[in-house]
Amino acid sequence: MNQAPFVPVIPAGGSGTRLWPLSRPERPKFLLDLTGSGRSLLQQTLDRLAPIAEAPPLVVTGAAHAAAVRDQLEGTGARVLVEPSPRNSMPAIALAAAVAEREHPGAVIGSFAADHLVADVPALHAAIAAARAAAAQGYLVTLGIRPTAPATGFGYIERADGADRADRAEGTDGAVGEQARGDLSGTGAEPVAAFVEKPDRARAEEFLAGGRHLWNAGMFVVRAAVLLEELAAELPPLAAGAREIAAALGTEHEEEAVARLWPTLTRIAIDHALAEPLAARGRVAVVPVDLGWDDVGDFRALARQLRAPGAGPAVRTVEGRAGDAEAVDVRVLGAGPVDALDARATVYGSTHRRIALVGVDGISVVDTEDVLLVIADERAQDLAALVAALPPAPR
Repeated sequence: MNQAPFVPVIPAGGSGTRLWPLSRPERPKFLLDLTGSGRSLLQQTLDRLAPIAEAPPLVVTGAAHAAAVRDQLEGTGARVLVEPSPRNSMPAIALAAAVAEREHPGAVIGSFAADHLVADVPALHAAIAAARAAAAQGYLVTLGIRPTAPATGFGYIERADGADRADRAEGTDGAVGEQARGDLSGTGAEPVAAFVEKPDRARAEEFLAGGRHLWNAGMFVVRAAVLLEELAAELPPLAAGAREIAAALGTEHEEEAVARLWPTLTRIAIDHALAEPLAARGRVAVVPVDLGWDDVGDFRALARQLRAPGAGPAVRTVEGRAGDAEAVDVRVLGAGPVDALDARATVYGSTHRRIALVGVDGISVVDTEDVLLVIADERAQDLAALVAALPPAPR
């Protein structure tokens, strides 16, 4: 094992409102097998990180899901850290970094969402190796996905151009700037100019044509001590609180420390807490990658996955009726019977109710015991608004 081991960190939170009613607060997206592989998204995430882990992976999840997460990870060696209440990604990652720093001095952590898909695992491992080399130079490193379309649902990472790099390398008097970091040459990483919020269509098309922008998939690699030191400069109470909680874990003071400190930690995403301010000071690097990555963020994305060559064995194709097989393009995940004529659709059936489709194009049908959802794939992003307007579920 290296003196500075690699510790995967997997924040497992959120409810996936754009995949309702499959994903619910009590059974969120990361606990589900959405691709028919036989493994939940969380299990798939751990499966691809375990081969390069040099210390037990740290999975950070909410108290409501801790038991289910432990059940899914039984026998993997992963350790579950429980957050009493959701406070966004930065407190969760900071707690994991503090545990890694305390138990494995010099550790490099890699934070990866529990509910994304990656088709090219060897490419992911190679990208992480490159990111580790850049992290050793003191950078916060992110993996940037090379865009394949002018997507408006993702944030973007802007790579520094030649002028940006010169400004970051030198101060106004020609001396090395006080914020400069180590040399990225040979690491495969590049300096980041800025993180950009989700753009409109026109701006996304400019990003795609310009070639300097990458999708922000929320993947970060950094030395645990560097993350906490930078966080201490930006949000001192958050860094101090995470370290104090980490020190109390496993002791008689754990319950008191968590109850006292966790509610005080700033509710903020890592992008806003660290990535954006550090990028402005030349402290962030990016490894551009092609991974076959998908955040499976809505039913349109999920339909795309179930049509991919690598779809899981539980995904089946509906045969055409009246000899017109070419007019039917229907994929089904679930055991329910489905008939189709002149239809293009994706069906998620958890009941035994028969579903019949005639003359529909580009829809998703979700059939659960208590909800039947029919949604046009092109309107998939709008589902969150409907879910927000629903009455609270009965307890």
